[in-house]
This record gives sequence, structure tokens and C-alpha cells, in this order.
Amino acid sequence: APAITLKDPLAAFLGAPADGMITYRYEDAVRLAGHSCPTVAGAWLMTIKALRALWPDGMPERGAVQVLMDDAQDEGVTGVMAGVAGLITGAAGPGGFKGLAGRFGRNDLQRFSANIGAELALRRLDDGQTAVASYHPELVPADPEMRDRLQRVLGGSRDPEDHARFAELWQERVKRILVDYADLPGLVRIEMR
Repeated sequence: APAITLKDPLAAFLGAPADGMITYRYEDAVRLAGHSCPTVAGAWLMTIKALRALWPDGMPERGAVQVLMDDAQDEGVTGVMAGVAGLITGAAGPGGFKGLAGRFGRNDLQRFSANIGAELALRRLDDGQTAVASYHPELVPADPEMRDRLQRVLGGSRDPEDHARFAELWQERVKRILVDYADLPGLVRIEMR
């Protein structure tokens, strides 16, 4: 899966890492969410593609963007997506890091019910440029067998093969989204505003 390196002025200021350069990998998002799924994969791709669109000629800066979500925080998978975006960007809600002497604040950088017309957007704090990201996982359909296995597992199947095969097919789709089709036109659409 694609990774992303950002410069983080707060990290550099505090000396960990000393150069302020932090690389995030999909595995970090999986640890945060506690699982891997098409939603986590989509949030991952939308966030890194939006950051690259906001800094087309340079290194994205962690802590320098606001995360905007179209839906309410408790609606559907919005909270999961916001968590992944926050991990990468440093943007946090009211409980986030308040900063030092007016610098490096990360709190209040997530907004919900933002009416952006897409799943997520990132807005630069310095110039207001906004990258609006939409995600279309239907372009990478699941193996038809996965639905049958899921129904069996949810229906109470005690067959270890049902569980193992479902998990295998589930993660195979995630892999296809993140690796095989990450650059598929239309999977993640970025609109600059």
C-alpha cells in the first residue's frame, strides 16, 4: 500500500524525530482502527491523495490542515474515516493537543456535518486551499463468494473454513483497493476548491 512522509514542525521542535519527518504506512491506520476494511483503506487513500494535491511540489505538513467530514461524527463510518485522516494529518477534535505558546495546536481541526458534498476534505490552514475527496469502492467489487461466506459467519456458522475463507476474501479486496487499483481513475476523486 502507498505510504506517505510528512514534515511535522511539532515533532521537530520536540526532537522526536529530530528532523520532523514522519512516514505513515497503512499498517498504522490498521492499528488505530483495530481492523482493515475497505473503509479504512478508502480513508487512507483519500487522505494521502488529498495531501499530495495540496502540496503538489513539496512535502505535506502535518498539523497544517483542517479535516472536514460531510456527515456527523456518529453517522455510519464517518468517525472511522476521521480517525484515519487525523492520524495522518494530526488534525484532532476539541480534545486534541492545544499547542505551545500559540503554536502547533492540533485541537479543533476536525469538522463534521461540513456539507462538502463528498466523504472528506482537507483544507490548508495557511492559504485555505481545499482538496475534496470522494471514494468509490464499488469500482473494486468483492469476490461473490465473500457475501456467501459473510452470511454464513453472521448466521452463526461454526465451520472454521467459513471464517477463514471470509477473512481471506475480505483482505484480498482490501489489497486490491490499496495495491492493485490504488491509482484506478475514479476510485478516489480529488477536486480542488
